[in-house]
This record gives sequence, structure tokens and C-alpha cells, in this order.
Amino acid sequence: MAELQKTLSAWRGAALFINIVLGAGLLVLPGLTVQKIGDLSMTSWILCAVLASPLFIIFIILGCRYPGPGGIASYVQQAYGRFAYIIASLMFLGAVLLGLPAIALTGGYYASNTFGGQAHMYALLILAAVLLLNLQSVEMAGKLNQWLSWVLVVFLTGLALLSLFLVSNEPTTHSFAIPSSFSEMKMIWVAVPMIFFAFTGWEVGANITGEFKNPKKDLPLAMWLSFVIAVVLYLVMAYVVQRADLGNAYESPFITIINNHLGAYGKNVVGVVAITLIFANLSAAGWGVSRMVYSLAQEGIAPPFILRLTKGQPYHSLVSIIFIFSFVVILDWLGFMGVDNLLSLAGQNFIILYGLSALVLVKLAEKFLEKMIAFLGIFVCIAIVTLQGFNIIYPLIILALSISTFYLKARPKKARVY
Repeated sequence: MAELQKTLSAWRGAALFINIVLGAGLLVLPGLTVQKIGDLSMTSWILCAVLASPLFIIFIILGCRYPGPGGIASYVQQAYGRFAYIIASLMFLGAVLLGLPAIALTGGYYASNTFGGQAHMYALLILAAVLLLNLQSVEMAGKLNQWLSWVLVVFLTGLALLSLFLVSNEPTTHSFAIPSSFSEMKMIWVAVPMIFFAFTGWEVGANITGEFKNPKKDLPLAMWLSFVIAVVLYLVMAYVVQRADLGNAYESPFITIINNHLGAYGKNVVGVVAITLIFANLSAAGWGVSRMVYSLAQEGIAPPFILRLTKGQPYHSLVSIIFIFSFVVILDWLGFMGVDNLLSLAGQNFIILYGLSALVLVKLAEKFLEKMIAFLGIFVCIAIVTLQGFNIIYPLIILALSISTFYLKARPKKARVY
């Protein structure tokens, strides 16, 4: 059977991780968080960065130890068997099939605010461009993703510093507060799953660990570099948005900030950068998700036609996932979804996946410190998920589907006795 090519160095891997992680979370969630909890916004971002740290370390440990295209699902299978593998795989698909279309829609809204026109049509065009980029050879797609990543880090750093300078002379719209009562702490905690979506992406990146030339050496460097860059940018931009005067434009805060100070020309520049960022984000995420679906086909869960490789690329997997993302965008166009709901549900599923990864490390830990990090990760995930109310119905539906899949397709068949 054909195998995926090992083309990733530490720098190229870091570029892919950055592209996967930086996206809608950076552009939308700071504004939505201020809209939701006001003065407590910055505190919630710091809390999420702290909570994400042990879960991030778990991915580094498992990725170095078990590199391959299966990602989290393969780790779960290694520890708990076939049934757990199916649960993790479908939980992951349930997250990305909502979260990535939400990112495309965010790009569509930025494009609509910049150029006019229909946001959903722009979202579909962005997804088509993502498909075209990833249908190139593995080497070409990797180089394009790496180039996009570092250019965008420079642009985003510039945007963060420029926005910080522009709002520094404004009166502060929201003060910076820490929770002083149980009700305020609960407000932050309920907002955490939405914000936590900004700290997801490395679980998607877990599906490309098998393409590193030297996973044990290059993967930790790639992940730590991407994590530090992402956290610094998030905190700076969360600070900027909290003190800025946004009016009611919480969905596209940076266009509002630049437009208030530099006019329409500056707004258009920010819009173009935002759209390019989201395109890069979706391109790298599509790379990772296609590998995960390819792994599902290897395990007999996804249709066998997905196993066909061309120039080292799982083309059929790529086309399939882009088709599904586009379908979700169309459903939102028809009024059945909503970006905030898509992000919240996807974020919740990602938290559950982080918890499953922590459970894996509990069983497979080789050192006492690893086991302690795993238990800390489990505690964080349980604490967040228990406050989600009716949103928990979505992963329960996925659990029911996993059980059905296991018994109908994946459970080992008993030999007939004649």
C-alpha cells in the first residue's frame, strides 16, 4: 500500500501548525468574548491559555511516541481498542465538520465587509481555493503552506502592534477585571468553550506527525514554536479588542478598529490580510483532516476509494471533506446554523478529544510526571464540559453513532459454525 511522504522539517511543521491554529479564533473570538462577558474578557483568555498548556504537552508526548496519520484516534486505539478508536474518530469529525466551515464563513464575512457581496458565496470560493492548493503535489503544497504561514505571522504581528498603538490613546471602553464572585467566575467558565476553539488545531496537526522526517526531534520544536506565537498574538489582540470602541461590530473587530483610525483604505488592507489568513488556516487544516479520513479508510471505517493516493496526496479524501464543508456553509446560508453555534459545538468536541488524549496518557505513561500531566488534563476537560448544558446533546449523538458503527461495521465478525 502507498504511504504518505515524509517531507516535514521542524520549520515547515511549525508553519503548518501555525496555519491550522491561527484563523477565526484570532479574528472573531476576541470581539465575541467582549460582547459576552465584557470586563472579564482578558482574564478568560489568560485562563484558557493556562488550561490549554497541559493538554498541549500531552499532544507532544503522544505525537513523538506514536507518529502517524491517525492522530488522536490512533492514540486512543493504541490504549483502549477498536471501539474507543471509532468514538474518537467520529468525535473529531464532528468537531471539524462544524468548526472548519465556521472558519470559512468568518472569511466570507470579512470578504463581504471589505468588498461587498454575499458572505456565503465568498466562503464557498475560499473552500474551492483550499481544494486547489492541496491538490498540488505534497512538496508543492507544503512549500506554499510554509510561505503563507511566515508571511501571515509578520502581517498579524504588524496588525497587533498597529492596533495596540491606535487604541492606546482612546478612553478604555471596558476595564480589565478579575472575577470577584462566584457568578462572575461562572460567566468566565461558561465562555471558556467558545474561547477554547482558538486553542484548538494541534489535535488536527496530530494527523501529520507521520510526515515529519524526524518526529522525536522536529515535532516538539514545531509545536512549541507554534504555541508560543499563537498565545502571544491571542493575548495582545484580546487586550486590544477589550479596550477598543467597537460599537456593535463584534464579529469583525479589527476592521472596525482600523477603519475608525485609518479610514476605508486601512480597512481594506486588514480585510485582505484576514481573508488570506483564513485561507491559510483552512488549507493547513484541510491537509491534516484529509490524512485523518485517509486513516479511517485504512481502518475500514471510511469508504475504500479514499485510500487512493496521487503524487503522495489523498486526493479523494480532500475532495470529500471540502464537499462536506461546503454543504455545511450552504445549510448556514439557508438559516439552519450560525457561526457562534458552530464554534461552540466544535469547541466542545475538541475539549472532549483533549480529554480522551489525556486518558490515553494515563494508561501509556512511561514516567510519573507524564501521568500527573494526564490527570491534570482530564480534570480540566471534565470541569469545562460539565457546564455546557444542552450542547452536550451533540457529542451524545456522536457517541450513539459510534456505537452503531462499531456493531454494524467495525466489530470483529464471529465465524459461522456449520
